[in-house]
Amino acid sequence: MHLVDRPVLIDTLKAFPALSRTPRRDELAMHIKAGGVAFEGQTPGRQVAWIRRANDGAWMAVCLAPVYSGNRRSHTTMQLWLEPDAISPVNKQPQSPR
Repeated sequence: MHLVDRPVLIDTLKAFPALSRTPRRDELAMHIKAGGVAFEGQTPGRQVAWIRRANDGAWMAVCLAPVYSGNRRSHTTMQLWLEPDAISPVNKQPQSPR
């Protein structure tokens, strides 16, 4: 594990590929839209570590991202383990560990 602490943008379509196949929002019941987690195209977050996979040696980004319900009455912080191409740094530091 390689610890880091940097702001990143998370591409939610790469993090959650099934989002591209969801029903239109106008087809969902109001209680789902209000109480469900609302994902945006790019979500700000913090990368806290790189973790190396033992099976192939590839790196995964460990990120924390705040998420809110559609009506913004509830929220939590998600921990995500992502492929490197699902994040982009907010500043221009190197993306992969050495």
